[in-house]
Amino acid sequence: MATENVQQKKIKSVVIISKVYKRPLSSAIKEIAQKFTSYGVKVYIDANTQVGFNLPDIECISRRDMRDVDLIIVVGGDGSVLGVARTLVDLKVPVLGINRGHLGLLTDVSPSNLDENIKKIVNGEYTLEERTMIDVIVSRRSEDGVGEMVGHSLATNETVIHSGTIAHMMVLKVSIGDKYMYTIRGDGIIINTPTGSTAYSLSAGGSIIEPHLDLLSLVPMFPHSLNCSPIIIPGKSEIKIEFECPDDLPELIAINCDGQVTMRADTKCTVMIRQHQIPLTLMHPRGYDYYSLLRKKLGWGKSLV
Repeated sequence: MATENVQQKKIKSVVIISKVYKRPLSSAIKEIAQKFTSYGVKVYIDANTQVGFNLPDIECISRRDMRDVDLIIVVGGDGSVLGVARTLVDLKVPVLGINRGHLGLLTDVSPSNLDENIKKIVNGEYTLEERTMIDVIVSRRSEDGVGEMVGHSLATNETVIHSGTIAHMMVLKVSIGDKYMYTIRGDGIIINTPTGSTAYSLSAGGSIIEPHLDLLSLVPMFPHSLNCSPIIIPGKSEIKIEFECPDDLPELIAINCDGQVTMRADTKCTVMIRQHQIPLTLMHPRGYDYYSLLRKKLGWGKSLV
C-alpha cells in the first residue's frame, strides 16, 4: 500500500549501498553523497561498498546500526535492490533505488533527474510503498516423518522451481493451504509476488499485477498440458510444492530466488512458500506513477508496427 502524496518527514540520514563489482559507480556514489551532504543530510556507507570502491572519506556504518537511519539508498540496477531487500528488509528502513543499471523498475530515480528528486526527498516530498516479499523454505522428510529444514531464502520477485537441467520435465504436486490444487508436468513453476509480475513471470505468460495488491501468482513453465494456466491467489496463502520426479533426477531440483540464490532439493523434499511478515518499503519521489513506468520501461501499449 502506498502513502498518499502528503508531506512526509524530512530525511536527516542515509546510507549508500552498491554492488562492489560495478567499478564505474564510484564517481556516482561520490556525487550522490555530496548532493545529500549539501542539504545537511548525514551520509553513511556500508563496509563492503566503502572498501570495494575505496571511499574512505564517507563514514562507514554497520548493518546493525542501519536500522537507525532514515533511508537506504541503493545505487545500481533492479538486481542490486533485490539483494538489499533480501538481506535488510527486517530493519524496516525505506529503500530508494537510484538507477545505474538497465531496466530500472525498482530504481526509478535516474541520473537525468537526480538533482530534482534528491531535493524532493530531503524535503519530505515522497511516497512510501509496501511491497510483498515471500519466505521460501525447503524441508526434507526423514524416515520418522519429521521434516528437517535444509534451506531458506527470502524473495522480492519470485521463486523458480525447476529440474536444474535444460528441457528436462519434472512432476510437481501443488497445494494451497491444506487443499490439493493440481499436479503439473513441465519444466517447473514460478511463484511470484506482484513486484515479480513484471520479471520472469511476465516472460512466461503471467499477468502484470499492481504492486499494492495482496496477491501471489503461480505460473507453470512449459507445462505438458494445454489446460494448465497461470493462477492468481490471495497473498496470505501458503503454497506447498512436492515432487514426483523420475528416478534419474534425485538431486537436480533447483529452487531459485530472485535469480540470485539457489537451493537444491531431492524428491523427498517439500517447498513451502508464504508471505514474509515484514514487507519491503520502497520510497518514490513525489510524482511517481506506476503506469507511466510501465509505458516507459516496458514499452507498454506501444504499436508493434
